[in-house]
Amino acid sequence: MPFKQFFTGILTMALLVLVTTSGWAAFGEDIERPKPTFVQEGVDWIAELIPRGKSTRVQIRFHAKGGILAEPVPKIFGETDGPKIDVKNYRSGFFVVNMTPDQKGGEMALSLSSSYFNSATDIWGVTERVSKTWGTTGVVARIVKGEPAVLTFTVQDGSTLDEDGQADGKIQVIIAPRDHFWGYAIGTLVIRFFGVFLVLGILMIGMILSGKVFQALEKTKQPSAPVMPDEPGDLDQLADSTELESPAPGSDPVQGVSPAMAAAIGLALHLHWKTAATPRTLPSATPVPATSNWSLSGRNRLMSDRMSAFDRVQKK
Repeated sequence: MPFKQFFTGILTMALLVLVTTSGWAAFGEDIERPKPTFVQEGVDWIAELIPRGKSTRVQIRFHAKGGILAEPVPKIFGETDGPKIDVKNYRSGFFVVNMTPDQKGGEMALSLSSSYFNSATDIWGVTERVSKTWGTTGVVARIVKGEPAVLTFTVQDGSTLDEDGQADGKIQVIIAPRDHFWGYAIGTLVIRFFGVFLVLGILMIGMILSGKVFQALEKTKQPSAPVMPDEPGDLDQLADSTELESPAPGSDPVQGVSPAMAAAIGLALHLHWKTAATPRTLPSATPVPATSNWSLSGRNRLMSDRMSAFDRVQKK
């Protein structure tokens, strides 16, 4: 496969990757908005969703200490009430969590755990209401190999994280797990890029191997042996059934002769020279030229062709 065609194929596959839904989503278009479903398990709530840029479902467990945890609700910001954040960094979406502390003005610990989280995942919420600024909630991460990562932060009734800002015995927070966009975007594009090379490399190796197999099969084919006549009288029949192909201009004339014709010519020459080696004499001592079936047949054909040409001339 020429390098130019190979490079063109790579560019085509890269363009196909970029125009797909997940490709545009990786660059910020919010067309993969997570739609979580919630299931209660004891005092915990479990959200199941498909994050942005991912094709499989994940689970996020919500657990609270120091009070009662109500069912979380997914949050979708509008154009006017949205915080000053980059939505691409929040692949799991936003959640509204309502909690009731054991006492007014009390403090509660909220934990989010999932195997989808990693060491770079953080929990962000509002840190300045006037400017709608978001920042980290100060999570404490517990990451154990083979277990879901647990991110825990504390919120006090009436604090900045509390939406009503009042110590009224009700806490409502709007939070979201945060992963830096370029971390997974570059990783996804690199995987797809090398995946294209891997697929094309496998196809190229398959084409090369199949070509080697066909070449080996072609070499194993043996040319058929020429059929030799049993009697000298069969030369005329062999000559009639064999056509001499004229060689192409600039090619070797010997390569244009078929094996059967070459055998016939060799046999004819052998018979001719064998007959010529034994001269015949008449009583008058007049030498008679040596003849053979091959030469007599040629003479008869030559005279027939001349008579045909003579008759055509006479008719005109």
